[in-house]
Amino acid sequence: MRLTRLPPASIRGPRPIPLLGPAGSLLRFFHDPVRCMRDTYARYGAVAAVSDHDASLVLAFGPDCNRQILSNPQLFHSAAELPIRIPEGSSLMRLSTFLAGMNGGQHDKLRRLMMPLFQKSYLETYRDAIVAAAEGELARWRTGETTDISRAMARLSLCVAFQCLFGLDVSGDARELADMGLRFTEGATSPALLLLPYDLPGTPYRSFLRLCDRLEAKLRELIHERRARPDGRHDALSLLVAVHDEDGTLLPDASLVGLANELFIAGHETTACTLAWTLFLLERHPKILGDVLDELASVLHGDAPTVEQIDRLPLLDAVVKESMRILPASPFFFFRRTTESVKVGSYELPAGASLVISPLMTHHMADLYPEPRRFKPERWNGEPPARYEYLPFGAGPRACLGASFAALSLRTMLALILQRFRLTLEPGARVSFKVRGIILGTKHGLPMRVERPSRTTAATAPLRGDIAELIDVS
Repeated sequence: MRLTRLPPASIRGPRPIPLLGPAGSLLRFFHDPVRCMRDTYARYGAVAAVSDHDASLVLAFGPDCNRQILSNPQLFHSAAELPIRIPEGSSLMRLSTFLAGMNGGQHDKLRRLMMPLFQKSYLETYRDAIVAAAEGELARWRTGETTDISRAMARLSLCVAFQCLFGLDVSGDARELADMGLRFTEGATSPALLLLPYDLPGTPYRSFLRLCDRLEAKLRELIHERRARPDGRHDALSLLVAVHDEDGTLLPDASLVGLANELFIAGHETTACTLAWTLFLLERHPKILGDVLDELASVLHGDAPTVEQIDRLPLLDAVVKESMRILPASPFFFFRRTTESVKVGSYELPAGASLVISPLMTHHMADLYPEPRRFKPERWNGEPPARYEYLPFGAGPRACLGASFAALSLRTMLALILQRFRLTLEPGARVSFKVRGIILGTKHGLPMRVERPSRTTAATAPLRGDIAELIDVS
């Protein structure tokens, strides 16, 4: 993420870090974005600078800001480039050429071409792949053992993503590709790479560039295989390889590399974190968990839900929605950059200003969600929030293309897990949050004991950690 140097502005915010200036403010933001956003909002309000009198990075919170910025992609361009230095013509450049970072006609055309990948007619096919991958992974679990549910959900969502998106079994030859994909997502926002972006022997940056070379080579192998043998496969990559525009032109391999990498990142990390946080929240609220189990038993009788049955599980739906409200997997979105001077809140921002939009901050506004730190699925029984008041998948013309796929996979996997196991947090577990990139995950994991399912409403054990800053754990 590169900030545009701008003249001093009237917008207020915390004092800049001495000597480092805007670059130091960016590092401060990425080091702890949740606390940076919360502290700045508490002191300066809904629109504030990350660094005092500097409009190069602005925090803009609440429905009005969300509506203004997300509904006008021409005035507020997506600035989804990675924060590290990207050499021209490198594998890293091609791997990080995402739809999320495109703007204007290029974005609109490619988005239109990709929309069929997530249309309703494919959901049944994806559903079968989700169930097959999840059943295979859950068969490995053993009752009586303690496992880190954060890691378990990462592996589960990885299996599902590779099956649905690439048509691959992660337990086989795809393991190497999966490992490289995970290392790419971890390295892309690494402070070490941010501070020392030098392609020199022994540096983390050089190691990351070589990783990108290998990852691109693996993805190109898959792309070439799909081109050579278009055998009616229905995974997302096979469909993407066959996509063509009005004149029959196929997407070039270089574009497919970035899009395939984006599918993996988008289809894996957010799902894993949402599943882990939802299981944690249900463990903290045994009465709600018991009611969900009753609903699942009455509709599914132990089976995986079909696409049609998902609509007959309103409490499960409310639990997922409330989990994504209180602990959204993406606490903030890729930055938006102004293309011309514009007024946001009470401040006039120049062209080149970058803005942060935050689902977490919006979802925790008490005037929108009374008792915002409480996990209350019943709040979804009434009128749904307005479009720009609830945005786990974004909103406006650039809302997440894969929202319907994510909704299906989350509810299907959660229904399977809850019918097969009861997960109990280890007494005294330290539950803390940590943001990696734009993903809100756990800092120390979620150690939970795997037991047979039961409807007990026994009191939950006390826990330690800073998660109490975001939710009511009493």
